[in-house]
Amino acid sequence: MPKPITISYPLLGSSADPAKISATIKGVLGLIATILVGFGVSQVDLNPLLEDISSAIELTLQLFFLAMSIFGGVRKVINKFKK
Repeated sequence: MPKPITISYPLLGSSADPAKISATIKGVLGLIATILVGFGVSQVDLNPLLEDISSAIELTLQLFFLAMSIFGGVRKVINKFKK
């Protein structure tokens, strides 16, 4: 299971509780949501959109860490046989 995003990217973590997303990030997301509502996007449309965005970010990070793991494993095997 991948590490929480706040562990991988500490700048996103809260200063009070590093395991939680910071208030700054929540504020920016809230501001974006408010702007979208101002442009006529309804709250009903925003909820699935925000869930999709967070899922896409999580999936991207999981794929990145998977690629790093595979690369590290392949590099280790190659280096083992070079010796």
